[in-house]
Amino acid sequence: MIDTARTSPRQVRITIALLWSVVPHGLAVTVLNGVALVMTDRRLPHAPVTQNAEAVPVALREYAGFAWGRTALIGLFFVAAALAFGLLARAARRGARRWPAVPLLAGVLAVLHMIGLVLVAGLNPVTGYGPRLFPVNGALFSGAPFDMAAAAPPWYLPALAALLVLGWAGQLAGLILLARPATVRWYTRKETAGEAAGDTAAPAEDTTGEPAVPAGRTRAIPLMALGPVFVAVVTAFNHTAIRLTENAADPALVEHVVSAARTAMFVDSAFLGVPAVALAILGTHPRLRTRPGALLTSGVLTVLYLLALVVAQVYNPLSTGVLTDDQSGFSEHIPPWYLPALTIIQSIAALVHLAALAELVTRARGPLIARSPSCPPSTTSRRPGPRR
Repeated sequence: MIDTARTSPRQVRITIALLWSVVPHGLAVTVLNGVALVMTDRRLPHAPVTQNAEAVPVALREYAGFAWGRTALIGLFFVAAALAFGLLARAARRGARRWPAVPLLAGVLAVLHMIGLVLVAGLNPVTGYGPRLFPVNGALFSGAPFDMAAAAPPWYLPALAALLVLGWAGQLAGLILLARPATVRWYTRKETAGEAAGDTAAPAEDTTGEPAVPAGRTRAIPLMALGPVFVAVVTAFNHTAIRLTENAADPALVEHVVSAARTAMFVDSAFLGVPAVALAILGTHPRLRTRPGALLTSGVLTVLYLLALVVAQVYNPLSTGVLTDDQSGFSEHIPPWYLPALTIIQSIAALVHLAALAELVTRARGPLIARSPSCPPSTTSRRPGPRR
């Protein structure tokens, strides 16, 4: 049974309601965008022209189609978010057996939802109309001829920002509540009460206020500790490639290019190293990895780590983005095996980390035990059930 003296079901209802708040939030943003784009479409013919006067007729004619298409795209984002958070809420309601994956998914969705809302703010159907090309008589004009921020209703951008921040705060509060020990304890006992009648292992009594945790979560997972190792391997590989390229070129001509490449190498290593070290600590520390909030944090850090791997791949020290307009001949001596080998190393790093998370969630489906601050995990006690 639920221990209502220690855990309030009201908190669970609030948590589920906050997760589902993405639906009214998405509707509110869509309505706000729709009203603003209609008003902006009417204001555009009277807006002052700031550039590309020849593109005014084309810009006026294409705005409505662009704006409604962008609004539909933003609406699809909120539909996807509603499905994701709805599945998360449903999985949480079904009890502790599916619990291990729930806080991990919550952490992943926390970052993805935040990134999505930032994109919604930047790609809104009003000011997002500026950075595009307008073809006129065989020529291309870059950027809308109007100041779209001035053409929009004066209340639109502040209202959109406030609405997005409010929606993000609500979802974040729901995800944090979802990973709180009291909520985990509620779902754990909900399922345990049903298992006790089926002659299954029951959790040991929790006298510390800590939630019961599965026995598999108390084991060290070496794969989680490999993140910093891969960061060191990537750094050493980049350093070797830079040295080989520098030796093949004329050192007197490529000194400034080598400096830029090494700076990019250290920046990539820093961006990779912070989430990798944090994930290694969460995965291997015997105290931290048993807390429900550790899985939520692991989900957040996982997205940041994978994004850092993508950035380190695209903007590697020997990429064209780093060596912009290189006239020294340095780029001509980059080893042909560099980029394929870097791709393989970083792909392995991503797959190893995903395997570690899968192991963490899978091994968490085991008999529940109570954690003590000073004692190691105890063995599970068995409570006899009715004879069949």
